[in-house]
Amino acid sequence: MKCCKVIKRSSCLSVALFIALSFCSCLSYRMVGIEMYQPASITFSPEIRTVMIVNNAAQQPDDYGHQFIYFQHKDSTLSVSADSMAYYFCRSLGGAIAESPLFDDVRLCDDTLRHDSLFYITQPLTVRDVESLCEQYDVDALITLDKIVFKTVLVCEDKNTYIDWNMLNVEVTGELKALWPGKNIAHTIPFIDSLVWAVDYYHPAETFTVHDLQSCMRYLSEHTGHNMHMHFVPYWLSSKRWYYTSVSSDWKRATAYAVVEKWEQAAEIWQSLYHKTTPKNQKARLASNLALFHEMKGDFPKAIEYADQAHTIFQEITVEDDMYRKMQKSYLEILNKRLEDERVLTEQLREKK
Repeated sequence: MKCCKVIKRSSCLSVALFIALSFCSCLSYRMVGIEMYQPASITFSPEIRTVMIVNNAAQQPDDYGHQFIYFQHKDSTLSVSADSMAYYFCRSLGGAIAESPLFDDVRLCDDTLRHDSLFYITQPLTVRDVESLCEQYDVDALITLDKIVFKTVLVCEDKNTYIDWNMLNVEVTGELKALWPGKNIAHTIPFIDSLVWAVDYYHPAETFTVHDLQSCMRYLSEHTGHNMHMHFVPYWLSSKRWYYTSVSSDWKRATAYAVVEKWEQAAEIWQSLYHKTTPKNQKARLASNLALFHEMKGDFPKAIEYADQAHTIFQEITVEDDMYRKMQKSYLEILNKRLEDERVLTEQLREKK
């Protein structure tokens, strides 16, 4: 009799464990990466077909903004030339913009417009300057680099009795503008970026030279210049999404299709399950999956419709701080933003006059 009781208890535990595992499986999801075509920060007039990148920044002096720290001793007499850094920035920016189909032609002005010593302030081009340069170079618009300033730190510290710790830290700040004839107010874009190069094993400080600092400055100039293209032309952005899975055979078939990116087949199963499923938690997850499918198709109104249904159900069946409820709310906000971005993107890519 005692043995029977033990067997019965064990059986109950097995059933409870199976139910718990099944419930957890219902809550499981898979992540998937997507690529989104995003609109630029600036929308150019449709008649603008050619642009020119212009260096309108004064070069900072060699003895400004550089510091050497050695065992708590700070030395600000370090001299590092910023020569050609503005050129590297402009060339990288122009190359990235040229990869977009938005403009027919992207050019780089070889002339440096400023030769004064007031590197720490901007001197924007006047309306007359813009008209003159556009006429001289036969372009429709200008993108000007009005300021670029570097700060560098070379650090060498003894972290313990055996290891020297070395670091190069480079920071760049600056400002860009987009201008074209007939536009009295320029689009202004400030930027800041940094680069850290650290060595945490024995590495004599004297191997870090001024040349190393200049190499970091050049890399950061090109890297930052390239990244700034998203303000002027549409660009691709990687993001993450998720879709829910479950233990039933139909869900598993849909998941198998989704894993190999056969989204049409997966959506057919999700749609069928959505119409015949009664439990609210399952229906919400199926609605979320269908929202993802329609987002991938570019049908944002339909995606928002399903995402809103999913979020509404999650609000009914979960508490306010539930993770899945928060995820669905965030997703709904993302889709609404994508719908607005699509409108801007359509305007930016419309056929040029």
